Amino acid sequence: YRELRQFDGTVNNNVLAQKSAHIMGGFTWDFYMKRLGDKKFRFIMEAYYKRLWDLVSYEIENVRIRYSGENDATGYIAGIDLRLNGEFVPGAESWFNLSFLRARESLNDVTHLQREIGQTEAQEVEDVPRPTDQFMNLSIFFQDYLRNNRNVKMHLNLTVGTGLPYGLRDNNRVYRNTYRFSPYHRVDIGFSVLLWDESRRERKLKHPLRFTKRTWLSLEVFNMMKVQNQAANTWIKTIFNQQFAIPNYLTSRRVNLRLKMDF
Repeated sequence: YRELRQFDGTVNNNVLAQKSAHIMGGFTWDFYMKRLGDKKFRFIMEAYYKRLWDLVSYEIENVRIRYSGENDATGYIAGIDLRLNGEFVPGAESWFNLSFLRARESLNDVTHLQREIGQTEAQEVEDVPRPTDQFMNLSIFFQDYLRNNRNVKMHLNLTVGTGLPYGLRDNNRVYRNTYRFSPYHRVDIGFSVLLWDESRRERKLKHPLRFTKRTWLSLEVFNMMKVQNQAANTWIKTIFNQQFAIPNYLTSRRVNLRLKMDF
């Protein structure tokens, strides 16, 4: 229903289903690192291309998605995903993800223009960024444990991504999605302790957690570096019809204590 509703609130019953044709391919390579023992590692690469037509264009306003309510755009999405995972530490799997993406669109009957910073004249372009056009995203997840006690574990998560595009409110057609948010980055860290495992039942008959199969206690710190990552803008308009973007930020550092029981 939201895709049928136009900006003025009317419902367009003639909207067609959005269509796409896509092709993708990839390969998987299993190999061993002699320095890390006989554990197998896996490298995966996938590339894809998707052609889009009869698109219902949309804009993101703060946390709300506003659809045009018309089949008014064509576009394409292309990208490549790279992943490496394996046990860099025996018994603890870790992985690295690296992705590149290009998501573009072109509004029907609109001549899109682009002007770089410092240029006085705009140049005509064939397509413009879609709201999901994030060029690069890197994710790293690493696990480790104490050398003499595998029941005490640590995990570290790193995420880095380039900023998403956005445009001026109510004036985002010709110069479309010409601005970008600041790059996204955060680091999470966590520590886990195995409080109980059913293999201990014969040795500890009166343990208070004996009614569970396994019990973990974990402490996690999200956004450890307390980075202010921008999520959206709130637009403020003055009496002179000038607009200013007030950034909205995601949550700051958070600490989470969790007790997990398996029955």
